[in-house]
Amino acid sequence: MPVKILIAFAVVLIALVSLPASAQHAHGGARQAGPGRPTPPQQVPARDMRQQQRDANREARLTPEQRRQLRQDVVEHGRDIYGAPRPNPNQR
Repeated sequence: MPVKILIAFAVVLIALVSLPASAQHAHGGARQAGPGRPTPPQQVPARDMRQQQRDANREARLTPEQRRQLRQDVVEHGRDIYGAPRPNPNQR
């Protein structure tokens, strides 16, 4: 008699343990991101990615005034670091 109870207990225990696995298969086997599991990145069509890159490049461009200011800043800071430029002895 105790063996039958032990077997019944084991069967119930196995059924309870297998419930999460069968529930996952019932939902198409799709994995849900749980704690500690990163979500997979969404796939973006190449066409949309190229458009996003073009937009980013367009936004990153400097205006002519910004380019002039940048060149001026570089020259000024270069003088601060290296001093006044020396005359080239090969030039007449």
